[in-house]
Amino acid sequence: MNSHKTWPDNWHSEFVHPDKQSKSTSLKIEKVLYSGESEFQKISVVMTSSYGRALLLDRVMVKTERDSWLYNEMVGFLPLGMVNEPRDVLIVGGGDGGVAGEILKHPTVRKVVLVERDQRVVDISMRYFEDSAVSIRDSRVEVIVGDPLLITQKRKEKFDVIIVDMFSDMRSPAHKVVAAELLHGLQYILRTEGVICYQQPSPLVNDTALREQMRMFHRYYPSVGYALNIAPTFPQGSVGYALMSRQEGVDFSVPKQGFGVEEARKLGLRCYNTEVHQGSFMCVPSIVRDMVSEGHPDTPSTEGRPPLTTTRHTSTACTACSLDSSRSALNSDYSVYLQTTQNFRLRKFSGTI
Repeated sequence: MNSHKTWPDNWHSEFVHPDKQSKSTSLKIEKVLYSGESEFQKISVVMTSSYGRALLLDRVMVKTERDSWLYNEMVGFLPLGMVNEPRDVLIVGGGDGGVAGEILKHPTVRKVVLVERDQRVVDISMRYFEDSAVSIRDSRVEVIVGDPLLITQKRKEKFDVIIVDMFSDMRSPAHKVVAAELLHGLQYILRTEGVICYQQPSPLVNDTALREQMRMFHRYYPSVGYALNIAPTFPQGSVGYALMSRQEGVDFSVPKQGFGVEEARKLGLRCYNTEVHQGSFMCVPSIVRDMVSEGHPDTPSTEGRPPLTTTRHTSTACTACSLDSSRSALNSDYSVYLQTTQNFRLRKFSGTI
């Protein structure tokens, strides 16, 4: 996770270089609109000089009024474009409603299930980011507050598209376990032709984390792709997207359902179209391609990958199992996660603040 310097001389800075001192992304703060703490994290809303209102979770800037649409469109429409007539979408995270709002622009989407662990994120977003959070009140959107791991086990229906819109710190042992179990569980609720999109950090901020995550993705899914696009307030000004499919040999740079520039504009899209989709995969720098390819297992794609069965497998070649077998060594970290989620009852969002 990045190092942070919050509001000295009215500036918010996130240090993105490994030495945590020599480079930062900074925005000038005009006013603090909200500052509090939920059961899970610190939450702040600030007014910036040039990017409008901004949402910070544990002092990490995750949303601004000026540029969040760039990320929201891409994380939504990259996987949507890979499915013929997608109808049912699951979002893990995204309690601010921004990604859901973009997905609802797709002409064939009929239902969005949004799973957010922190009710307070939903409440604050509806109060301070009404333009994007309005999607939460849409009749096509079902918001569930609770632990994503439990929800993937309880849901019966399957989805055409699953979007993981949440930060995963791969340097944390607990986060590695959670990410592995989440990826394993999502297999069972993803339709055969479906696609998963998983938010990735800027590749030049933490290349080790990128390699680890890509290796984990390849363990679970035979087809994995990586796209890159601009995002001004993200570290290094860019953000990555990992796409996964249960089918072999998927070329994610070729959308199954394309939108030309004018057609995309009519849908209200300001970034995504067929050309942007293709370019996001094809214009990845060689050094980043090398990082992504290092995560590909040397073994054949079906070897060492968790099978789609109703019972858990045990294999030393599998990321989830190797982590699971060493969980006793991770108790101090993992128990913190469990303590904050195991008694958290699943409930539908009431729509009130």
